[in-house]
Amino acid sequence: MDSWTKAATKAIKKPALSASLAALVLAAAPACAGEGYLLHRYGDKPARGLIYADSSWIGTALSPEEESRILFADGPDAAISAREAAPRSIQVFEVMEHQSAPDKIVHHLQFDCARGRARSTAVEVYWRNDTEESRAPSEWAATPAGWMTQAQRFACEPASRKPEHGMTPLDGAANQLTVVDLSWQRFWTDGKRPRYTTTRSKTQIAARRQEVESTLARLSGAMNQVHAELRDQQDDARAQAEASARSARASERRQRTPNPALESWIDAPLQLLVGTWGDPLSYREEDDSRWLHYVLGATGPMREATPSAPATETGRCTIKFMVRQGSIYDYTTSGTGASCKNAAIPVRSVSI
Repeated sequence: MDSWTKAATKAIKKPALSASLAALVLAAAPACAGEGYLLHRYGDKPARGLIYADSSWIGTALSPEEESRILFADGPDAAISAREAAPRSIQVFEVMEHQSAPDKIVHHLQFDCARGRARSTAVEVYWRNDTEESRAPSEWAATPAGWMTQAQRFACEPASRKPEHGMTPLDGAANQLTVVDLSWQRFWTDGKRPRYTTTRSKTQIAARRQEVESTLARLSGAMNQVHAELRDQQDDARAQAEASARSARASERRQRTPNPALESWIDAPLQLLVGTWGDPLSYREEDDSRWLHYVLGATGPMREATPSAPATETGRCTIKFMVRQGSIYDYTTSGTGASCKNAAIPVRSVSI
């Protein structure tokens, strides 16, 4: 079993973490199938090389622990912003033609998009004699020209993933199981594929391939499930944040509103408000909101008062309702405390 498969299998068999942390861990990891691209070609026959990447293998270098802390401390929007600002992580697959060169190399890279820097976190080298080796990671440095610059562009600039930028879309995913065969079947049809040497039988080789494919499928399913769980958590976090904001607004309104009966109209449908209060004296559009202007007297809404008429000691209370997405979201009042306190507030009914 190769190192990637070992890591993937270990990730699947590892005991479950807390729901929130597990979601963030796998949400940051890539899916196993996606949009594959040929990013770069180099060299001449018989020493050519091809560089592949897949958009689904792009993740964030922000640690799951830090992302989890931000999510629950500052909310999902802050977590998303932190993830977007963090360096991008990506796997890049290099296939080499010459018999003496490795069959393929898997580069685990990180790109600091804002600073134009790159580093390698791991390198897995696969030889044609059925052996593998690992190479040491590198420190942050300016992204070198050539295929590394192209890989950085692929990771950091989604809009650049086009043929005019030297990126050829593939018919399917790009991963370590597919890129070597793809190279010889599509791009090096004029060359002769070097022979492999191994002490394993064809049956053992086929079994190993099947094991890796099964692991990829299980991991893909697990990731899809946890992505869904993360979306649910984000929806819950947004709902909690909105509930807290609504509670804070209600508390603030109670401090400044002399007539508590107005609070019953929060969340009421616009149709119910107009059906009960009548047409507003005026309204004003503001971004994604609409303000409805009413003037109340001792007996209820004043149908013939002018919008500019100030509230006075005669008992008039000016009320402006903010409407968002068809419901009452907020309101403001003006006038003397006594006039608004004693104003006849229409009763909210269940139906119009």
